[in-house]
Amino acid sequence: MLAFGSVSKGRVLIIEHDEWESALLAKFLGEAGYEIHVASEARAGFDKARELLPDCVLCNVDLPDVDGFWVARRVRAEPTKVASAPFVFLTNAEDVESSLQGLNVGADLYLSKPFRNEEVVAQVSALIEMANRLRKPRDSSTSEGPQSSTANAAFQGDIGQMSVATVLTLLELEKRTGQLKIKTDTETAMLELDDGALATASLDGKEQPPIALLRQALHWKKGSFLFRGAPVKPGIRQTITGLLLEAMRLEDESKR
Repeated sequence: MLAFGSVSKGRVLIIEHDEWESALLAKFLGEAGYEIHVASEARAGFDKARELLPDCVLCNVDLPDVDGFWVARRVRAEPTKVASAPFVFLTNAEDVESSLQGLNVGADLYLSKPFRNEEVVAQVSALIEMANRLRKPRDSSTSEGPQSSTANAAFQGDIGQMSVATVLTLLELEKRTGQLKIKTDTETAMLELDDGALATASLDGKEQPPIALLRQALHWKKGSFLFRGAPVKPGIRQTITGLLLEAMRLEDESKR
């Protein structure tokens, strides 16, 4: 689903049983320059993901045969590059438990219906662009030999378009080592990662427990982030997914 003669900005797989929803998503993403493929069931969607190796997957949580979590788990376990493709869950309403489960199986983003199609296009674009930036330094080191310095692997973005949780999840998936700096209007956070695990966390120059910092970061909607590849000091390493899950659980409990 791409206009003749157009150059694709990326391949997107939509796994959605609602024909109207999938048609709308395909239309808007196709018009934005993406090559679109559609599946209406989980198993068919997973088969297409393995075959097509999409740059991004949009998947409904509720599907006729198996749920979307089943798809995400199997995609993340694949030995090909699709395992690190951005994975976006589509759901009918805000559901903290589903969000936690989605993050646990490797989702990068959760969009609740009704959503604006322009928002979906913007999120897909940001996720694919970031995933490509993450892969590029690693791909070049594989094809051209080791890089002289991991500091070359730098990228930046807007947390208004890509949440802190999404950024960290992608860094974990790509097993990156370096420093992630996040700036809001009032605060500056620094997180050190080692092979995709969180090593240290600080806020405005003061060391913080990672859980405490992540609980704050989940609320940040405006600001910027900058990641630079660099060696980090030895220390305790904690999985980002586990920390995010615990931070989300504590935030949920605090609202009850």
